[in-house]
Amino acid sequence: MTKKIIYAFAGLLLLAVAGALVLTLTIDGIVRSSIEQIGSEMTETRVTVDGVSLSLLSGEGTITGFRVGNPEGYATAHALAVNDVYIKLDVRSLLTDEIVVEQIRVAAPFIVVEQKLTGNNLQTILNSINRKAAKTEAPDAPTEKPPEETTDTRLVITHFLLTDGSVNLYTGIGGERKARVSMSAVELHDLGRDDSSPAAEQVIRQIAEKIIEQALKASVGSGLEQIRDAIEDLFR
Repeated sequence: MTKKIIYAFAGLLLLAVAGALVLTLTIDGIVRSSIEQIGSEMTETRVTVDGVSLSLLSGEGTITGFRVGNPEGYATAHALAVNDVYIKLDVRSLLTDEIVVEQIRVAAPFIVVEQKLTGNNLQTILNSINRKAAKTEAPDAPTEKPPEETTDTRLVITHFLLTDGSVNLYTGIGGERKARVSMSAVELHDLGRDDSSPAAEQVIRQIAEKIIEQALKASVGSGLEQIRDAIEDLFR
C-alpha cells in the first residue's frame, strides 16, 4: 500500500510539473505572439521577438531580441533594437481582455534615425501608429477599414522606463554620413489607467511618441547639418 501511495504521489507530481511547463510555454508564446502581431500591425513594419521568459509565480521575466524593422524604402534594417527588456505583469490578466503590466524596463536600446529629404524612418513609423490609434478614439465613427483592423485588447502599464539609449544617425543627403549620440531617458507612469477603455493602440502610441521625440531631439544636437536641419523642421 505504501509503495502504491508513493507511486501515485510521484505520478501526480510529474503531472503537475508537466502541466506547469506547458502553461509556462503557453504564456510565453502568448506574450511573444501578441507583441509581434500588435507591433507589426501598428508600425506597418516587421516587429520580431527572439524569446520571452516569464515566471508564473511572480509575473517577472525578460523579452529578448526585440526589434522594430524599418519601413520600405529605407536602407537600414531596423529602427529600434534592444537585447533585453525586463517586464513584470499580472499573469492572470493574460487570460482577460485587459493586460496589466506593472513594469517595463528597457535598457540600452539602439535606435536608428535615417533621414531623407522627404522625412525620416521614425516619423514614418509614428504616422502609421497614429493612423492605427486614431481608429480606436471614435469607434462609432465610420472608417475606411472594417472594425476587425483594430485589436480588442486593452492595456495598462503602471511604469515604463527606458535608459541608456543610443541613436545612430544615417543620411545619404549630400553623401553618406553617420553619427552616434546618446538620448535622454524616457519615463512614463499609469498609461491607460485613467481611460475607461485603454486600447492597446493608444498606450503604444503614447510610448512611441515619447521615444521618437527624445530620439529626434538627440539628433538635432548631433552636429550633422543635413540631419539636423531636416529634423528641426519637425519642431517648428
